[in-house]
Amino acid sequence: MADQKKVQAALQTSIKVLESVVKEQERAVSRILGLSELLIEKAQDPVTEMRVEAVMEACTFQDITGQQIRKVASFLKHLKMLQQDLEMDGAATAAVADAQAKAQGGLNQEQVDKLLRGEAL
Repeated sequence: MADQKKVQAALQTSIKVLESVVKEQERAVSRILGLSELLIEKAQDPVTEMRVEAVMEACTFQDITGQQIRKVASFLKHLKMLQQDLEMDGAATAAVADAQAKAQGGLNQEQVDKLLRGEAL
């Protein structure tokens, strides 16, 4: 159970980090593009204007990397949901086993787990 919580926490942290990276990248590119537009307006010659336009074109990396990072974050969100589903299924299975054992006067899930680990009841 503790391992599952660690997995959930790690997935959540990873998702937040990736979302933060995308936002920071978008902010940086927006600033670069805004400053580039100002430089083009002030450009004294066509060569400088072309160089600034080249900087602006180079910023297209952000769109591609942003899309890829969002895909990875989406995949991690899916994994997190699957992990939660497995956790709920495991808890439900243990509850059913406990109920069955109590109804039949046998061992409960905790006792079975102890036996499987080689521990005394």
